[in-house]
Amino acid sequence: MLIGSVGTIFLARMAPSEGAPQAAQPLFPPASGRLRGQTPERVASQQKARLEAAMVEAVARHGYAGTTLRELVRLAGVSKSTFYEHFDSKQECFLATFDEIISQVTERVGSAYREEGDFREKLVAALTVFMNLVVNEPEAATLAMVESLTLGTAGVAHRERGSEAFEVMIRQSFDRSPAKDEVPATTVRAIASGIRGVVYRRLRSGRVEELPGLVDELVDWALGYQQPDGKAVKLAASAAAESQAATAHAADEELDWKEPPDSSRSRSELTQRERIVRAVGQLVVEKDYETLSIPAISARAGTSNQTFYEHFGNKREAFLAAFDSVAGEGLIDTKNAFDAAGDSPKAVGAALRAMLEHVAAHQLFAQLTFFDLQTAGPVALDRADSVMDAFTAFLQPGVAPKGIGGPIPEAVLQAVGSGVWSVIQHELVRGNAESLPELAPELVRIVLTPFASR
Repeated sequence: MLIGSVGTIFLARMAPSEGAPQAAQPLFPPASGRLRGQTPERVASQQKARLEAAMVEAVARHGYAGTTLRELVRLAGVSKSTFYEHFDSKQECFLATFDEIISQVTERVGSAYREEGDFREKLVAALTVFMNLVVNEPEAATLAMVESLTLGTAGVAHRERGSEAFEVMIRQSFDRSPAKDEVPATTVRAIASGIRGVVYRRLRSGRVEELPGLVDELVDWALGYQQPDGKAVKLAASAAAESQAATAHAADEELDWKEPPDSSRSRSELTQRERIVRAVGQLVVEKDYETLSIPAISARAGTSNQTFYEHFGNKREAFLAAFDSVAGEGLIDTKNAFDAAGDSPKAVGAALRAMLEHVAAHQLFAQLTFFDLQTAGPVALDRADSVMDAFTAFLQPGVAPKGIGGPIPEAVLQAVGSGVWSVIQHELVRGNAESLPELAPELVRIVLTPFASR
């Protein structure tokens, strides 16, 4: 039976009033041991359920990259040919499993939101159900919240569709609120993505048990955006509306990353290590990390495989070095703008504008940071988290300019960073890189409103 071969995967149905679990219902219905005599439709449905349950278990064990077709069919108790009757590839099976998880979660969270209550109570009820589902089913949650990032661009549309229902609930709570200030769609998107980012961080750090206790904190943060802008927000937004090109470091004096790493100029101005790093960056953007190979890197860099291994132990090390190099340039521009604005809330607006201008002007940086970095596995996810933390460090006590309120909870700070990151990714995937700087004033409001309300 499916229960014996891959384990039963449950998402608890929560009682709306008390938040206590009622009878658990399986995400992937347990299949009977005998399929003989059943209709072809029933057989196909159970085979698909077996494979999706197997995907959750295999990804929990090895991650998406380490999951093999051989293990999937073994865990599901089906043949390889049966797998291909349902899915064209491992990625398609993963995304179908992701969609099924999101569908079940959306149904149960939406049911909680539709219970009686005012605009805040409904959001609390929905988020409570969501957080308890994550606590009860961390393996399914990890597939949806963490491992989906490792698919790069392929996972973006699915994650955004997964957030749509929660965005609707947030919008409805704003509409029911007695406050009259309009909250832009970009802010609603950032709120939903920010909550997802908090869950992501707790899953990665093994702290999921904290999630139910963060519900009130996160709801207050979300609903706090329906208030007039304070003085600090207005000052920062005014700076965010102005170009920060004057504070950017002299990139025009450096060798452009588009230059072929084995060109005469690259050979004269770059070390072998630097040429390898640039070759990796170019190749990942052109194709993807999974297909990256040492021979391809060496050929692009104009070096030998032996030379590659003199500098790096494997392709992941070289890829992370490439990311560190381009990310460092972006952080320099951000810090320069922050420092130039002085000890005023304007510094945050200037820094955010500078970051967006850098993203808009550097395609390789944008692609590596917002799509490709996470595809290189857990170590790369750590690196992505560090970069986000480096950005939000400008908001920490002792660093934040005067006029910005006191410290805010860790979860809210993480939600702010995740929300801004997702908004930028949303615009990039739609080809809106050039217009990103125009979003700076709105993103400043997303960043500073939690401080202004304290």
